[in-house]
Amino acid sequence: MNGLPEPPWTYSPKEVNEWINSVYGKHKCKKSKMERRKEWLKNIELDIDLDVEKEIKEPKSIILKAIEKVVGYEKMEENFELMPTTEILLKALSKAGFKKIKIDGHEYEERKIKNFMEFMAKKMSKKVKEVKIVAMNDGDAYIRISKLHNKNKHSIEIKIDKIREKDLQAFLTYIRKRLKEKDEVRLK
Repeated sequence: MNGLPEPPWTYSPKEVNEWINSVYGKHKCKKSKMERRKEWLKNIELDIDLDVEKEIKEPKSIILKAIEKVVGYEKMEENFELMPTTEILLKALSKAGFKKIKIDGHEYEERKIKNFMEFMAKKMSKKVKEVKIVAMNDGDAYIRISKLHNKNKHSIEIKIDKIREKDLQAFLTYIRKRLKEKDEVRLK
């Protein structure tokens, strides 16, 4: 033959490696470095409409009714529970890596969501129709959940200054699994 060794007929790693080295020359496997980038997304706005019963609130006078209809400020009330919806959004923020939550000047850490929900339960006894949440991390997130809002607004409005792409995906996945949405979550 041509002086090259025969390929090994047994498949032990040592013999195969010796054969490869004798035929193709010595080689070393190089470790490749994969660049790990943290993709940051900025100025995200999410509008979420829940698939619940909606009722248009009639104004007290005919004149106000005509003005609201022309201008587009008809009030709409949606029938959903504010507490469970708030809890779902708080847990979604936690999944996205937000560590501090602020509402009405009270600041809570991620681990103390239970305390936050107790605070909300006390607040709900006052027949609250709207909750505003500010979550803080590398960027801030502003969430407004309202049962009573203008017809041209949405029941849940989320604005995020800066967030990693993977954290946004975790946030959206958690929300989609737990909220009954009318349509897909719409990004602006």
